[in-house]
Amino acid sequence: MIGLMKKDLYVADKTGRLLLVLAVAFSLIPSMRSFGCTYAMMLALMIPLNSIAYDERCKWDRYAAMLPYRPEQLVWSKYLLAYLFTLLGGAVIVVSAAIQQADWRETLEMAALLTVSMLFVTALGLPALYRFGSEKGRYVMILVMGVGVGAALGVMGIFGETPELPDLPLPAVLLLLAALAAGATYVSFRVSVRFYRKRQNGAYT
Repeated sequence: MIGLMKKDLYVADKTGRLLLVLAVAFSLIPSMRSFGCTYAMMLALMIPLNSIAYDERCKWDRYAAMLPYRPEQLVWSKYLLAYLFTLLGGAVIVVSAAIQQADWRETLEMAALLTVSMLFVTALGLPALYRFGSEKGRYVMILVMGVGVGAALGVMGIFGETPELPDLPLPAVLLLLAALAAGATYVSFRVSVRFYRKRQNGAYT
């Protein structure tokens, strides 16, 4: 597993550093801080997407089949890569808040919400990449995210922008969302492994 992570980090080195620098730059501009924080978290999806695209281009899966790695390990390395860059994105948010002397409670809440959101996005995005490939998969991801946003706007339109909901403390909401994200990640991983096996056997072209 360590070898797989080293390979992915080596491939993502230049692109990852550039995107991190851009995320830091955006988050340090007061008028673009929210965009910069969101952009920093999007690294968690962009880096694995690029890694899978490079693997397809170099026919890595054929070479990996001769190595002592199980499909579960090969797939899980991409999830770990996404989680690593999620942590880096959270670090960018914290560093930018420290430099700008922003409110710490608001910053931590934003970081936590973005982190949980990216866990859901990763859980939806990676299976699509393994099923449709990097080129078609990214369009499926955009479609899924668009449908999700449209559904949220539709619910707001039906029930109003401020529906009556139970007043729950933010930590409880975050814990509930984190538990749901963990469950979604488990299902996502099993589905991704299934798609990966089928792609190796030539089921998808």
